[in-house]
Amino acid sequence: MDNNSYNDTKNRKNPAGIIIIAAAVVIFLVAVGGIIPFIMAKNLVGDAIRKDTTQYNVPITAVITENRVRESDGGPGNSIADTKTGKVYTPVYEYEYRGKTYSVAGSVASSEKKYEVGDKVNVLISDANPGKMYDPEYNPTKVIDDFGHKISGTFILILVVPIIMLAVLTAFVIIIILRASKKNKANNDEENDHDPNDDYRG
Repeated sequence: MDNNSYNDTKNRKNPAGIIIIAAAVVIFLVAVGGIIPFIMAKNLVGDAIRKDTTQYNVPITAVITENRVRESDGGPGNSIADTKTGKVYTPVYEYEYRGKTYSVAGSVASSEKKYEVGDKVNVLISDANPGKMYDPEYNPTKVIDDFGHKISGTFILILVVPIIMLAVLTAFVIIIILRASKKNKANNDEENDHDPNDDYRG
């Protein structure tokens, strides 16, 4: 038997290697095909609502004076956290700057109250326009980022479980193939060890 024939026979008898390569390719495609689009979509949404906050250069303490309530129809025109029909709450911040009192509604409406009336909140305001206020802990960008972190864990879990199952299944199939291959090799060795010319039975 020449080398080429030997290599062809060896490759045909080594399906475990082919299965490992195929499984690795599938796992890679699932991981890349799922993770990359998810990260891109998340970044696009974040970039779309992210705004320049450099104008908010004065830290100040505000007091929550009320939570404005309105009915939500769950439509696409509502704010980020508006996901279902019901009431949504918008906190109203009150603070004093240079002898003048300002009352500013928050930039996020949510189905759950972020603050209770009377809570003191550290915010940033614009020195040039004190009526503009920015809450570092409760703004559209922060809400999207927090939501993204929550669903990222769930998404990764959903993505990882099939990969783990595929890896386990692949390992199981490879073990079966290797065992069968060893058994066949043992049988072939026994047949090769038996020389018909040595049979002296009359």
